[in-house]
Amino acid sequence: MKKITKIEAQRRKGRYNIYLDDQYAFPISEDVLINFQIFKGMEVDDQLQQRMQEADTVSKLYNRALNYLAHQLRSVEEVKTKLAELTDDEQRITEVIERLEGQQLLNDQRYAESYVRTVVNEAQKGPGAIRNQLQLKKIAGNDIEAAIQTYYPVTNQIEIGKKVAQNQLKKNRREAGKMAVDKTRQTLYRRGFVSETIEIIMQEVVDDSVYEDDQENIQRVAEKYWHKFRAEENYKRIQKTKQALYRKGFGLDDIEKIINELN
Repeated sequence: MKKITKIEAQRRKGRYNIYLDDQYAFPISEDVLINFQIFKGMEVDDQLQQRMQEADTVSKLYNRALNYLAHQLRSVEEVKTKLAELTDDEQRITEVIERLEGQQLLNDQRYAESYVRTVVNEAQKGPGAIRNQLQLKKIAGNDIEAAIQTYYPVTNQIEIGKKVAQNQLKKNRREAGKMAVDKTRQTLYRRGFVSETIEIIMQEVVDDSVYEDDQENIQRVAEKYWHKFRAEENYKRIQKTKQALYRKGFGLDDIEKIINELN
C-alpha cells in the first residue's frame, strides 16, 4: 500500500500530478480528483491506482469529445472515429459515448433531423443524397426515414426539384431541347431525387419553350462542326457532322435538313 504524499497542479488547467511515497506516479483530471475524493495522505493500492488511471482516460476522452462537439452537431460514429484517434480502448470509448448520449449531447436522431433541415434549406439535393450521406455516418435507417418524412415531404421535394430542373434547363439552353431535357433528368438523379418525383418535376417544367430554339441551335452547332471537318472528304465530312449533331441530341429529320443546306 502506497500513500499520496503530494498533489501538484499542472500548468494545464484542471490537471494534477499525483506523487506516491514522494515519487511521481500518474496524472489525473480535476473530475477524477473530486470523484475519488483524493487527498494528501490517502492510501492507494494497485487496484485503486488502476481505477483512477482508467477514470482519467475516460475523463480525457470525454473532454476531447466535448471540444469536438463544441462547434457543431456530430453523429455517434463521427465521435467514435475521433476518439479512436486517441485510444484503441473500445470499452472506454463506449463509456464516453454512453455518457454523452445520457446527457443528450450526442443524439443521432437529432443529428439526422438537423442534417435534413440543412439540405432542405440549401434547396439543391433530393432525399437519396440525404440517405447516402447519413448512411455513411452510420445513422440508423429508421432515424433517417423519420427525419426525411418530417422535414422533407414529397411536396417539398417537388418544389426544390423544380428549381434545380429550371436552373439546369437554363444552363443548357444552347443545347438541343432533347439533350437539355436528358441532362436535366440526369442531374436530378445525381442529386438524389427518386424516379417518381423526377417524372412529376419534368412534366411541370418541360414545355414547348424548351424546344423553340432548336432550329437556331442546330444551325449554330452544325456550322461549327461543318467547319471543323472541312479537311475531310465530302462523304466523311457529312457523316462526322451528322454523328456530332446526333450526339448533341438533335432529331434525324432536322439533321438531314441542315446537312442539305450546308452541303
